[in-house]
This record gives sequence, structure tokens and C-alpha cells, in this order.
Amino acid sequence: MTFPHSTKPVIMGAVMGPMMMWMLHGAMTGNGVTGWALAAFLGAHVAIAAVVISGAVFTARLSPRAKHVINRLHRPSLHHAAVMLASALAVSGAVHLVAYGFSIQGVV
Repeated sequence: MTFPHSTKPVIMGAVMGPMMMWMLHGAMTGNGVTGWALAAFLGAHVAIAAVVISGAVFTARLSPRAKHVINRLHRPSLHHAAVMLASALAVSGAVHLVAYGFSIQGVV
């Protein structure tokens, strides 16, 4: 399944927002969820980094034919990072409003 070029950062941000809220909520309330959230967050990033690094090493050293494919891959821009962070903020804000509403009585 392929997504249009402009929707990838929106989807990534929409998934990243609730994950960040999960970790932040666990840290603020002192629940044991923080350890699992941190492990999931770090594990996902380590796995992605391992795939990217091994793919780059394979392409650069072992397969001159695959260099053409790597050169066509997407390199994220600052605009895509901004769209991803904006969608993460929007989704996490919506989740927070659904869960807690507009009231801040419990916070103060």
C-alpha cells in the first residue's frame, strides 16, 4: 500500500502524538506505564535505525545497482517535519479533549 507524498508525515504524526501522550501521562502520574512506553519508543527507533543503516551500507558497498533506487528515495524536509509535528499536536489535543474535556478543575 502506498500513500501520497503529502499524507505520510500526517499519518506519522497522528501515530506519534498518542504515543507521546502515553509516555508523558505515565511520567506525570507516576504509573508504571512509563517504562513500557519508553521501551516501545526506543525499540521502534532502534529497529528503524538498524534497517536504515543496514540498507545504506548494503547499497553503498555491496550493490552498485541499488544506488539508483536509494537515490530516488524520499529525504524529509523541514516542511514535512513541521507537518508531522503539527498533526501529532492536533491528534494528541483531540485525544486529550475527548478524555478530559475542556475542564481544568483536576489540574489546579
